[in-house]
Amino acid sequence: MDARLISTLGALGLAGGYVVYDTSNSDPTVYPYSRQQAQTMLVAAKTTLPRRDKSGQIEIWSTGRSSKGVMLNMKYASKAPLITCDVAITDVGPDKVRVVPDCGADPKQESAINRTSEELRVPMFAEHVEATLNKREFSRERVSRKEVAITFKNLNEMQNEALQTYADEQRLLHDTYSTKR
Repeated sequence: MDARLISTLGALGLAGGYVVYDTSNSDPTVYPYSRQQAQTMLVAAKTTLPRRDKSGQIEIWSTGRSSKGVMLNMKYASKAPLITCDVAITDVGPDKVRVVPDCGADPKQESAINRTSEELRVPMFAEHVEATLNKREFSRERVSRKEVAITFKNLNEMQNEALQTYADEQRLLHDTYSTKR
């Protein structure tokens, strides 16, 4: 091989390695805004999208600033309960903030089913935040991928809980009917 070709390939490899290294260290929750700019953008933003069953709309909106950052609300239907999430906005540098939805989930929740239910509240709020601060359309596909990841992460524990609950119920039924004879 020609020495120039080898050195060119080497240089490209180094540059490519740097680009991969550099992008792998980027934090998708960090945005190039001041805390006030991020708050203003999120307070003004509203997401409205059709429900998957086509029987209404999902709405995400802000009720204003909070001590952590911004309070968001979501409603899946007019008769559905209101779901809230406090979005924490933290300064990480000059004109740089970390923005993370804090929907009150307890990571130490013993029940995998309850923990999963709490974690599944976050993706819609997170996508609203990301779409707003990245100035792009809301992506239902991104939400679905995050929901699937959460479910699969907890799937084994949820299955074990369900099987244990079933076994406990069967034992209880057996004991109840055994004593009646």
